[in-house]
Amino acid sequence: MRSSLYRGRNAASEPQLRDVQGRLSYAELLGRVDRLAAVFLARGVAPGDRIAILSHKRSEYLEVELAAAGIGAIVACLNWRLAPDQLWHCIDLVEPVLAIVEPDFSEMYHAVASTPCLTIGPDLETAIAGAEQDPRIGTMVDDPEAGLTILYTSGTTGLPKGALISHRAHIARSMVFAAQLALDPGDGFIAWAPMFHMASTDHALATVLRGGTVVMVDGLQPAVINEALSRHRIGWFVMMPGALDAFIAERRANPLPLKGIKVCGAMADLVPPHQIAELTALLDTPYLNSFGATETGLPP
Repeated sequence: MRSSLYRGRNAASEPQLRDVQGRLSYAELLGRVDRLAAVFLARGVAPGDRIAILSHKRSEYLEVELAAAGIGAIVACLNWRLAPDQLWHCIDLVEPVLAIVEPDFSEMYHAVASTPCLTIGPDLETAIAGAEQDPRIGTMVDDPEAGLTILYTSGTTGLPKGALISHRAHIARSMVFAAQLALDPGDGFIAWAPMFHMASTDHALATVLRGGTVVMVDGLQPAVINEALSRHRIGWFVMMPGALDAFIAERRANPLPLKGIKVCGAMADLVPPHQIAELTALLDTPYLNSFGATETGLPP
């Protein structure tokens, strides 16, 4: 993953990671990721150790995943919608040595676990600013099957189960996405779905690997998403059942010019045909009838 970051830094002419906190070029992202990886090493995180993250969608989420990739650690992406006993189960299942927690969820996390924490915000920024380069970063993973992320299943038949996604699997998924959806290296991605779900984590990492722009949006904010579509060329625009009405209403009210979208949607079988017809007309792009599982990803 580091080699792809270096490639993107040289090839990209626009910021490659954007959220409400600001924007980062690939070079700036790489610098922050390397310093964050050094923070993890200084706190004793070793290859194979788990780092839990409990956060909304923000640039730090992707930085944590990329920093873990550089040192062979595994990021457990916790679902902030869970009840306390379910959250405890997911934490206990992976035994993290460190947790990265958004302030809004600090009380929630500490109510069920005693893991050492770094809080997103001044706490994390101070740690990153004070970190020095560590020559071990990028040399600690020699097995492509080493884990990178843990995404949890829905738990519809019991408690959530952790699916371990390897470095190789994330790279393979990225290649399959590009082949099946005809994505170009510069095609961007709007990560508005939860990062604890494969849709956002898979495609955010895949977009970074290809050299595109990732736009982090904290949840379904139709106006913010509509504005992002007017600024960035998008490969796959995620639009899930239950979200179409609100976004369609926004597009009707504010039909901003679009940079271009290769394909939109997900799970067409669960979406009323009239919504598909209207959305595809508003965006001038086909609707994807996707299938997938946490363990395997979306395509094929």
